[in-house]
Formats: sequence, C-alpha cells, structure tokens
Amino acid sequence: MYKLLISSKANREIRKISRLHKEAIINALYELKQNPLEGKPLTKELTGRLSYRVGFYRIIYTVNRKDQIVRIVTAGHRATIYN
Repeated sequence: MYKLLISSKANREIRKISRLHKEAIINALYELKQNPLEGKPLTKELTGRLSYRVGFYRIIYTVNRKDQIVRIVTAGHRATIYN
C-alpha cells in the first residue's frame, strides 16, 4: 500500500467541496492508496501527473513508485481543475 501525502492546496480545495462529494473523494483517496496507477496520465503542462475521476470532480496527483508515495496536488470540479 502506498503512503498518501495531501498538499495544503489540495486540502483547502477538498474542504470547499460539499459533504456528499467530499465523501466520494475521500473514498477515492483510499482507492488511490491501493492502486495509484488507475488514474489517467495527463499531458502538456501537466505531464507527469495523473487524474482520477470522481463523478464531476477530479483528483490530480503524482506517484513516486520508488518510495511508494502518492502526492495529491489538488482536487476540484472538472470544469476548473485543469486551469
């Protein structure tokens, strides 16, 4: 199982999300600890990061396989997360 590190930006963004969606995101974070490579690799300026879909929300993260760490960069609605 991978260790999960949540950035302060991601923590702030997750706190802004409604309770219903927040629970789904927390469940998704647990899933990412189990299998962090399930996300979709991103391109262009976000190369090296992955995106995990949670309904209309996305979790943007990086994976360090050597140290087995998943670092959550940010989370938010899909309409604004990639800006």
